[in-house]
Amino acid sequence: MLKIFLLFIVVCVAAFNGAVAYVDANMAERLEQRPTYDSCHKIWAARGLYETREEQNSIAAMERAFALGAHGAEVDFHYDVAMNRFIISHDHPKKDAEGNYVYPKKGEGILTLETFLKTVGSGHYFWLDYKNLGHISAEQTRIAIARLLSITDFDNIRERLYIEGSNPLLLSMYTDAGFRTILGIHPLPGSNPFSSIVINGYKIAYYFKNITALAMPYGKQVDDPIYDATAHRNLKDIPVFIFHTPDDAPTLRALMEIPEVRVVLVGKDLSINRYAVNACKEQP
Repeated sequence: MLKIFLLFIVVCVAAFNGAVAYVDANMAERLEQRPTYDSCHKIWAARGLYETREEQNSIAAMERAFALGAHGAEVDFHYDVAMNRFIISHDHPKKDAEGNYVYPKKGEGILTLETFLKTVGSGHYFWLDYKNLGHISAEQTRIAIARLLSITDFDNIRERLYIEGSNPLLLSMYTDAGFRTILGIHPLPGSNPFSSIVINGYKIAYYFKNITALAMPYGKQVDDPIYDATAHRNLKDIPVFIFHTPDDAPTLRALMEIPEVRVVLVGKDLSINRYAVNACKEQP
């Protein structure tokens, strides 16, 4: 029995390493098929530039960030199956007495993605964090995609939207429909001996699903990051969107010099303007 178990482990390790080698050998061709945001202005606004928690993801917060130089913004949203609407909100909704979802108000009422994009979408990029993608079915996802197609048929807005989710199966349906997508992953810190195994597993999932880029946290500590040199090497040319990045000048400057790092969000639950930090050879 022990011999069978050991043989099984050997086969699994060989299969995993073979898959990693195959992905590495074919990644360049795969990436050529998916253009990704590649501007020297990498630092975007996380939920806008807000003054209170209630103002997060609001139109006012977005307009403030764009006025101060942000080229893009991360925005949180949910898809409401009953309403067939995309609702701008970071917090998950609560149910009322009738079982309907109640979302936090932005101003006088809820803020839909449709209104949001028509108001502040012109000329800007958006990282759309899909909060409940993994909680709806494939059929509901198809209905949601049809709705999203109908509300983004203006001003080439689809070319400036990046939809993030952690379910690669459902997320790839959005890419198949013509949207650019980001697989949200949570690897281990570089100091963990299993970090390379975990991140290579994510890389395999990324390669075999129709997804545009990866999103991952930088890590809680500057001296023990998740996105370290090993992660950079393992991900090998894959476009990466980094969030929860420490507000540390040397760290931000280093990220600006990495071609694979396409977008950076500074801080966690922190409204901060670092948009002037960029990778541009000539200052704007």
